Amino acid sequence: MPAGSRMDLPLAKAEPVRDGSNASVITHLRRQNIIVATEEQSENVRGATVQTPRLVQKEVQEVLQVPELRSPFSPWCRPCSGNGDSSATMKDPLGILEGIISAVHASVEKGEKVVSSDDLLEWLRPFCGDDSLAVKPRIRVLQILEQAFHLSDEDSKLLVYFRTQAVLRACWPETKVEMTDIENEERRYGLFLGLLESSQSLSEFQHLVLLLQAWPPMDKSKGSCTDDNPWVKLGTVMLQRCPPEEKENTGNEILKICRSLYETKHMLPVQCIKELCLLLLNQSLLLPSLKLLVESKDQDLHAVALEQITAVAKVDDSTCDAEILSLLLDAKLVVKCVPTAFCPRLLDHLLAHQGEGAWDVEEIARQLKEAGFNAEAGSLLLSHRATHPALRTFTTALQAVQHWI
Repeated sequence: MPAGSRMDLPLAKAEPVRDGSNASVITHLRRQNIIVATEEQSENVRGATVQTPRLVQKEVQEVLQVPELRSPFSPWCRPCSGNGDSSATMKDPLGILEGIISAVHASVEKGEKVVSSDDLLEWLRPFCGDDSLAVKPRIRVLQILEQAFHLSDEDSKLLVYFRTQAVLRACWPETKVEMTDIENEERRYGLFLGLLESSQSLSEFQHLVLLLQAWPPMDKSKGSCTDDNPWVKLGTVMLQRCPPEEKENTGNEILKICRSLYETKHMLPVQCIKELCLLLLNQSLLLPSLKLLVESKDQDLHAVALEQITAVAKVDDSTCDAEILSLLLDAKLVVKCVPTAFCPRLLDHLLAHQGEGAWDVEEIARQLKEAGFNAEAGSLLLSHRATHPALRTFTTALQAVQHWI
């Protein structure tokens, strides 16, 4: 999957790691003089064992006091420098918190009753309900807890309520909700539609994304009908309400939103991706539409992409960039692009960046030959083997195919 802005990356489920240590989590880190910055280092946290509720509570509160988590301006953790207190040297406080929760999870799995999920929920509630803090870390903390434990229905509903409150207070502080207002999908969908109707700015649309991600996936998101799909509705309204000068940025934002859902429980069905792509095309936003279509790995959507590519008479920066060329190569669509205006740029990109992807020039040349494009295959091989431009004629290209393939 290509690089892109992901608004809410999915968390791996915390798995306990046992190393026989009796050290508490933060103490263990201090003894090892560890600055948690990588997944490998985070395993040191998961290896620690739970001692007493008071100690674990102290460690949870210590992590939650890290400046990176308490800044209202930065939604994610930033590296900081400092000496002395371990909180000043935490590069990944959420990773440490996940390790603490994982250690508690391991303790519960072994039948120990030192600390429970209820205890953790009680300790984390003040942080998650603090309106002065950024919304994303608060939601992330709830995700970590939810994924580490099999929570009761009541606790799961409470977490959904916390998430909802966190997003609403960050963007729509005048909107108050009770548990009953979001207790089922119909009521959550009604709340979403009401907020969507009043939303105008990019910030509001981004918080609607957070809200949908904070909730369980709606059945409307899974079905083949796109009319009621909240993600399609969101994309539609974003395009309708953006000023002309912001149209391109809005198209790219919709691309980012769709990518943020890949490999998550909110991932869009093919029909909804197609509908969003058609909306983008109707606004003459070819590039973000092509990227969604090509990276979908769906043959029908690939066919739609190729139709659009074939219709392009002249390629420029508004219709083609390095990323779409890489996506076409990844999707093995070179042969189907030969009759299009994209072909020269696509082959040039292949030659210039062949070391960056899993692209085999000679294999692609073989595919071109098998499809009957002997001249293109030979020209590609001549360029690949650094033949002097003066010798790259139609005849030598055909001869190269016969000689090298």
